[in-house]
Amino acid sequence: MGFVRQSFKRQIFVVFLAVTLFMVVFGGILTVQGFQARIRSDYEKRDAEQEKEIAGRLNTLLESCDETFESIGKSSVLQKSFYRGRKNSLEIYSELYSASLNIRSYAVVELYMGGLCMYSTSSGFKSQSLPENFAILSDAADSEGRTVYGLDPKSSDVNKADILIARQIVNKEEPGVAVIRIKQEEIDKLLSGVLNAKDGFMLVNGYFRPLSLTGTSRDGKDLERIRQNLFHGRLYNEGLSDNIYINEIGNTSLVSIYVTPPALDESAVRAGYQIIMLLAVISVFVCLIVANRMSAYVSKPIGILSAGMKRFRKGDFDAKIELNREDEFEQLAVGFNKMTTQLKETMEERVAAERLVNETRIEMMQAQLNPHFLYNTLDTIKWVAKANHVPEVATMSASLAGILRTSISERQFCPLSKEIELVQNYCDIQKIRFDDAFDITIDVAPDIQAAIIPKLILQPIVENAIIHGMDETNNGHIYVAAMRDRSDGKDLLKISVQDDGKGISDEMMQALNNDDVETLKGHLGLNNVNTIIRLYYGKEYGVMAFRPSSGGTVMIVTLPYSEEEPER
Repeated sequence: MGFVRQSFKRQIFVVFLAVTLFMVVFGGILTVQGFQARIRSDYEKRDAEQEKEIAGRLNTLLESCDETFESIGKSSVLQKSFYRGRKNSLEIYSELYSASLNIRSYAVVELYMGGLCMYSTSSGFKSQSLPENFAILSDAADSEGRTVYGLDPKSSDVNKADILIARQIVNKEEPGVAVIRIKQEEIDKLLSGVLNAKDGFMLVNGYFRPLSLTGTSRDGKDLERIRQNLFHGRLYNEGLSDNIYINEIGNTSLVSIYVTPPALDESAVRAGYQIIMLLAVISVFVCLIVANRMSAYVSKPIGILSAGMKRFRKGDFDAKIELNREDEFEQLAVGFNKMTTQLKETMEERVAAERLVNETRIEMMQAQLNPHFLYNTLDTIKWVAKANHVPEVATMSASLAGILRTSISERQFCPLSKEIELVQNYCDIQKIRFDDAFDITIDVAPDIQAAIIPKLILQPIVENAIIHGMDETNNGHIYVAAMRDRSDGKDLLKISVQDDGKGISDEMMQALNNDDVETLKGHLGLNNVNTIIRLYYGKEYGVMAFRPSSGGTVMIVTLPYSEEEPER
């Protein structure tokens, strides 16, 4: 398979060959099989009609024989002929000819008393004796008035024998038996218009002993094979190539066996398969030619596409493919050209973006120098204020230095305790600014102070409570609390900031709860806090606001509880 995969032409050839061979071989076999089935079905119908015709003619013959026996049995003249004594022979012959009128054209009727043939419709007849245990006479005497069938061994040779049909007419010490003798030639004449030259027919008794063998079955080989199969428990037609039809004839104990050759012999079927093989060989050559032409037509644009892609892989982003076609290959070429153009533009934009990022990093590193200088300056101001006994300035400097130290830190997360400390520093500064117009209460249990949260997310919320909530208030109060909520199968950290000021507006509360970025543009701190939390943890977390019935505003920050930094 590796050899085939290495060549597009060979792949097309294999595909064409497989499809063609499948269609030729499979279709040819189906055609031959279907043709065989159709011919076999037609021939079976014809054979059934012929077998029915043969059985009908034989049944008519046998019924005529039975009618002759009935007529003989009903005739008082013929009844007396089976007894010894002086009789009128002319009257007996006249009555016998009348009774055998229907069959006299092809059969001879004989009347036996014991083993002696007394009367016969045969011309030139002379009375003759037979042994009383002669097969047909003995069978008739033992059959109590039923018709029996047999062959006359005296008239038989290798290919033919007379058929004897007998029935006991008078039951006495010397039984009176009527015998109908039919020569094999008469059976051949009877079936001459039905049997073909290749057909055979066998008339046998219930033990498959032959009474008449006609046509191709005259040699008895077919009958012998059928008897052997039945004797050994095999199918009756095993080992026979001809079609065999076996049926009983009327109400008699006789069986007809019709033998006819198959509709198509082995040579005809073999010729059909030879034609299929010839078509398969021709298909191989046709596939070679078609695959060569097809691969040349298809592989040319593929080669052009492959060459263009190789140039692109080597770094030639201006590589273009030109195909003068109107099919899918042209679409591929157009798509490739668009892709290379867009990729070139994307890479140029990426290079420009990386250059901008590098420049921004340099500016940020340079900008960090100023906060460090400011932090050192504030620390100096704190100690100067303490030395000159100005506690307010020292407190503001120390608190501002703590906030600044946290803001310039490269760490994006901090423990909750550190964030609470930062809020406390911020409130110390604002108390001095607003002349202690508010106070703050922080209620955070020690066991959750190790929770890790993004830094600087509480200071903007507290700032919002002081600037907007405590406006025109001289005795305000801010309450900051945190709790761990494990309900509903989740482990959450909820931090609330509540003030007793004038309360948040409906528009602002709705914008914050619905994450309306446009409305929150004027409140940069709250918008940034909400954005940072959702970027880190998902949209189901963030800041929510509501107005309690007692007045003021409550801001609730919801985060997943964790004592480790989240993965970025």
